[in-house]
Amino acid sequence: MTLLNFLKENLDFIFSFIGLVSMIVASLIKGQNMKKILVFVFCGNAFVAISYFLSGTELNGAVSCILGAVMTVINYFFESKNKDVPKWLAVAYGLAFVVFNLAVTGFTPLCILAICAALCFVMCIGQKNGAKYRFWTILNMTLWCFYDLFSCAYSVLATHIPQLLFAVVGMLIHDRKKQ
Repeated sequence: MTLLNFLKENLDFIFSFIGLVSMIVASLIKGQNMKKILVFVFCGNAFVAISYFLSGTELNGAVSCILGAVMTVINYFFESKNKDVPKWLAVAYGLAFVVFNLAVTGFTPLCILAICAALCFVMCIGQKNGAKYRFWTILNMTLWCFYDLFSCAYSVLATHIPQLLFAVVGMLIHDRKKQ
């Protein structure tokens, strides 16, 4: 097998890995620097969306990641101006996830799981510090792991399990109360 053939056959795993590295970095950033976190979250979502498309599995994951990348960019601009994301915009994010996911596959159990995970993501990117971001990331990644298992999106599952673990590590390193 040539290198080119290997890359073609494993491109979904390669993009998942790049997304994983981005999300791990986001989970390990300390403190109040949400701008840095959002940059890495954007990159992670973009690469994982590509991986979902390449794996040929359920499209809800890909749609959710694309929407997540767009929302992350919008939140980045609010964060860079030290402004809170308006509540109406957060509600619009949630509605966008619901509408687009239902439009992609209709009302299925996998769609509902993707919507619940996506709504946790809205909470992730709306936080003002790394500790709260990591808490919501743990919930988000747990739901995505179940989605990946049920949709057979194993290349992305290989991304979401380590993301979940590194969010827990980030929480243990940065967010424990000092005794």
